[in-house]
Amino acid sequence: MANASDCDLCGLPVPMPPIESDGHRFCCFGCKEVYRNFGPSVFNTGAERLDAREKPQPSGKEAYLRIDGMHCSSCEILINRLAENINGIAFAQSSYATSTAKVIYDPDVIEEADLPALLATTGYRARFSNEDAPAYDYRMDLLRLVTGAALAGLVMMIYVALYYPVHLGVVDAEELAPIGWLVERVAPWAMFIFTTMMIVYVAAPIFRGAWIGWRARVWNMDDLLAIAILAAYGYSFGQLLSGSLDLYFDVAVTIIGVVTIGRYIERNAKIDATRELSEILEKWAPKARTRWGGGFRLVDITDLEPGEHVIVRESEPVPVDGIILYGAAAVDESLMTGEPFPVSREPGAPVLGGSVVIEGELEIRVGDLVESQFDNLARVLWNVQSSSAGAFGMADRVARFFVPLVLFLAAGVTAFTYLYGGHLGTAVLTGLATLIVSCPCTFGLAIPLTTATGVSAGLRQGIIVTSADAFEKIPRADIVVLDKTGTLSTGDMEVTDVVGPPEMASLAAAVERLSPHPIARAISCLDSTLTGTELETHAGKGAVAQVDGRQVAVGSQSLFMVLGWEPTEALTQQLSEISTGDDVVSYVGWGGAVHGAIVTRDASRPEWKRVVERLREHCRVVLLTGAEHPSGFEEHVDAVFAGVPPEGKAAVIRQLQKDGTVVMVGDGSNDAPALAAADLGIAFGAPSSLAADAADVVIPGNSLERVFNAFDLIFTIRRRIRQNLGWALVYNAIAIPLALSGYLNPLFAAVAMSASSLMVVLNSSRSLGEAASVARVAWSPAYLPEHE
Repeated sequence: MANASDCDLCGLPVPMPPIESDGHRFCCFGCKEVYRNFGPSVFNTGAERLDAREKPQPSGKEAYLRIDGMHCSSCEILINRLAENINGIAFAQSSYATSTAKVIYDPDVIEEADLPALLATTGYRARFSNEDAPAYDYRMDLLRLVTGAALAGLVMMIYVALYYPVHLGVVDAEELAPIGWLVERVAPWAMFIFTTMMIVYVAAPIFRGAWIGWRARVWNMDDLLAIAILAAYGYSFGQLLSGSLDLYFDVAVTIIGVVTIGRYIERNAKIDATRELSEILEKWAPKARTRWGGGFRLVDITDLEPGEHVIVRESEPVPVDGIILYGAAAVDESLMTGEPFPVSREPGAPVLGGSVVIEGELEIRVGDLVESQFDNLARVLWNVQSSSAGAFGMADRVARFFVPLVLFLAAGVTAFTYLYGGHLGTAVLTGLATLIVSCPCTFGLAIPLTTATGVSAGLRQGIIVTSADAFEKIPRADIVVLDKTGTLSTGDMEVTDVVGPPEMASLAAAVERLSPHPIARAISCLDSTLTGTELETHAGKGAVAQVDGRQVAVGSQSLFMVLGWEPTEALTQQLSEISTGDDVVSYVGWGGAVHGAIVTRDASRPEWKRVVERLREHCRVVLLTGAEHPSGFEEHVDAVFAGVPPEGKAAVIRQLQKDGTVVMVGDGSNDAPALAAADLGIAFGAPSSLAADAADVVIPGNSLERVFNAFDLIFTIRRRIRQNLGWALVYNAIAIPLALSGYLNPLFAAVAMSASSLMVVLNSSRSLGEAASVARVAWSPAYLPEHE
């Protein structure tokens, strides 16, 4: 259970006096509001709790790593098993869906810096999340593809020239007697050599995947591919040694060629997605400036000790949670809380790791635990993602019963045919035909090729699909949840009202042009030809400068309390009538008196109302924000949850999922747990790295209406995946019985298999334009019943 000083909903510390309701304690009014709406069911099970500290796990230090080279869901099991055999690692859990691993280790036995090398011994490439990935050399993949195409082309040309005409009755075998030496001796061994080269080099990734599945004792699609390739190759080699020309090297090279092409297209699309994504993600640099030897030094967060003093300068992120000892500053906590306005922090106040100092400089004392709220969000995000269902791809789920079933059928029909009087060659051919015709190329290509096409089409539209699961996750959206700051609003301040004499705005703009504060940037846009000098910044309160021979002050009421300048009652009354709880009032004064004020507000996106109205035509729309006030958006949505912390946002999503499938649209790291918990997560605008990692789709830019383009894309690709899978099921339902009954020999099995795969390739690769335009007619983003 949570500590007595922790919030009963999200596990964060509660304030004193605590916020209570019905005997429960909460860290904020947002968590209390979530409880008021959903009742005790929000606490139902440990599985729905998001606090990782409540989950029984071995003691030790946690580390999160990126794992490159995960091939399928079987890799999860292999990495976990092998990692836990390493001395000093108590627990390991990897996620194929996110290519990440969580490791709990004993720091007395293993240095954190050694973890990537230790995990790399499992055959994968491991690195810390904040490290840049090495450049991917796609030339080797291209070389493998070109080599495969050349070798397969040589094999198929020999078949087309010498063998297919005879098999099809176009040419009589006696007509080839003059070149019998070529047909019977040279060509078969040439095909054997070319096919062997393809198996050793081009098909190496397939056999690696099969080996991984075998080591993990979990069947995957590569196992069946490898068996089919080796069966055709082995049978043909045996026939070659016996002097027979009943060879099926064409089957082996066809399987290798089709799969290699499909995977090359998919891999390139993913590389492009990663390259695009890296340009918009912010990198979290876990460094801290500490006092050392009369000066300062930069150290890793992991090297900080409880009670150590950390210096944070203007425009720098706060590395860890702590208490301010000296200094005052305006701190931007929007990354962590979603609150758009910078807050003033003074000595004695807590400060969150991951927030950014906008003005001023702070010296903070690290708490008893060296912990960052940013790291807490990463932990919550991991717990949500790793516990989500559907980590195994649809094709791999099919393989778990399809592979053993096909092997059983092939072995069974071979034994049955031979034991009941059939010739051994006939029995082997029947079993081989069953293996070949049921080769899972159609299943293996149905999703990857279509997904690759969707990812590429999305990139051309500026939509980055970060998870292929986005195309498979949900049939329709019942609820769309929208964040406020950065989603419905721009996250930038704008001036809404100016109260005071005509020259006041010009004087205020001259002062604020000297300040980097976000409110100052908004006021500085007011028309002014004046220039300010001798800026004096009061961190978190405002600024004072000389303008046109006058000392002009612009800032909050606390600044004027310091200066001893009091606003008039008339001004206070007028401001109370025009400003709301969402507005920021900046007073302006000179000559020892307050002369007026400028009101600013987080700017709404011009298209937000159209987007919300269009969404509400088809589903419920919920506003979920960390800001205390919904800024007037509440009148246009079906429900509002305001002042909710990041952990509480994920709890809200889980409760809403009891009423149907949920799509979450957000931009900040505080939205990351909710984006991960939702059935479909869309990171919009200029998302933080955590938000983008948590989301299934990233839409950079300023147009919220592009969300509908993402829905159109998902609908079209999902429909095409279902078409491909439907064809794969129909094909196997017809072809396998024919092979089992002996009516299909391996050659025609290979032709049928190739034709089936070709249909999937063509359907996957065709343009998305026409299908997408149909989807846009009434917008049903893959989710409306009339398009199902």
